[in-house]
Amino acid sequence: MDKQPTHQLNLDKSAIVYLLLLSALLSLFTSKAIAENSPVKSDTYLTETLEETSFILPPNHQSLYSMEKYGSHVGEMKNKLHYKDGTINYTSSAEAKGLASLFIKAEPKETSILNWPENKQSSLPQQLSFSYIQGKKHKKNQQIMFEHVETGETQITGSYKFKPYSLQSTQTVWGRQLLPLLMSSDLQLDPHTTSNSFYITDKGHLQKYTYTLVTSEDIKFKNKIQPVLKFKLSREGSRRMSYVWLSRDHYYLPLKIEQYKDGDLNVRMLMTHLNLD
Repeated sequence: MDKQPTHQLNLDKSAIVYLLLLSALLSLFTSKAIAENSPVKSDTYLTETLEETSFILPPNHQSLYSMEKYGSHVGEMKNKLHYKDGTINYTSSAEAKGLASLFIKAEPKETSILNWPENKQSSLPQQLSFSYIQGKKHKKNQQIMFEHVETGETQITGSYKFKPYSLQSTQTVWGRQLLPLLMSSDLQLDPHTTSNSFYITDKGHLQKYTYTLVTSEDIKFKNKIQPVLKFKLSREGSRRMSYVWLSRDHYYLPLKIEQYKDGDLNVRMLMTHLNLD
């Protein structure tokens, strides 16, 4: 049985923390058109060593996207995905822009590290750690470690607001930053996927996120009309929900995302640049 602490944690309302919360949904944007062919599989190690893979990464890349809050440009997010020899390293950093930069000086950073089990029998990589650093000794900093035991249980240790915690789960558990990777992988494996759920650990809790297909649309990106799939993404028990527009020609990563709270548009994010490594 999954266990989690009973204390309740409040979400930070500042614009820069919205940026980092949304990195869980939109951290892996692309912005230059990728050649129109079948999505490439991650690399030789990540695919050919397994008879049947159930996880595919987009290519190594660095990306940049912008964020609007209540219609005003407030910041940018930089992301870097790098994998080699079975180790996956993914980082996201946020910076306030415009008027927001006069009030917010912090530049939060998230990092996720994963690898494949040594026996290479698993079709999924395993998360080793997740960190969120908002500033030196900031109370909202997080450092989460994952230990995968032979019984199939995941043991999670971390701290939030200077309080340590531990969790155990028989489910496959991920850090919040990996949601766009997980959705991208699902759709690269099966373009007809319409729904799936993931268990995410954040701030001392285990949470269930579900994405569901809403419709197919066309949106304009870089002066070109792109066919996209519009999905609704929600967290169980949350007043917030998001829509993401995923492009097949961009490895099913979002071209756009909108977050709503109590039915009102709160944050919009748009991809701007991509550099493939």
